[in-house]
Amino acid sequence: MRRPVDKRYARALLDIGIANSNYALVQSQVRELADIYAASAPLRAVVANPSVGRDERSNVVEEIARRAGFHPMVRNFTLLLLDNDRFSHIGGIADELDEMVDVHAGNVRAHVTTALELKDSQIAMIKGAIAKLTGKNVLLETAVDPDLVGGVVTRVGSTLYDGSVRTQLESIRHSILEEV
Repeated sequence: MRRPVDKRYARALLDIGIANSNYALVQSQVRELADIYAASAPLRAVVANPSVGRDERSNVVEEIARRAGFHPMVRNFTLLLLDNDRFSHIGGIADELDEMVDVHAGNVRAHVTTALELKDSQIAMIKGAIAKLTGKNVLLETAVDPDLVGGVVTRVGSTLYDGSVRTQLESIRHSILEEV
């Protein structure tokens, strides 16, 4: 769940990253930190536990940042989150930062789901069509869902284009049932 504070932290990270010409590095390392936090129940337990001393929690977070090879600014950011009791916000902050970096870099994220695996040439054609439609660089993810039967379901930002056979069959079924 994203909160207004997530956006403020993300905006500050992006502004600093732009000023230092390393916003893409900051984005990837903040995303990595969010993934580490989400995957590690022991880490979540340590940073949330008030009975664990502040110095011990800081040492744990610093060790994670050191092992991951985080930029000093990202390492300091992790400590700031810890000091402000906002470490649990890291997932929302990373999500907000991803969106802000996309806007700054002129990217649009798209997700295409098909009934069968797409060939590279088909992926390139879809990316080209979305780029032409949006005027932006397309970051495309693909997935396979055999339940679609055929066709393509594409999500570009918050807009969904459903050209699946499954949806068309459902539409025909509903129209027949309405006539009866």
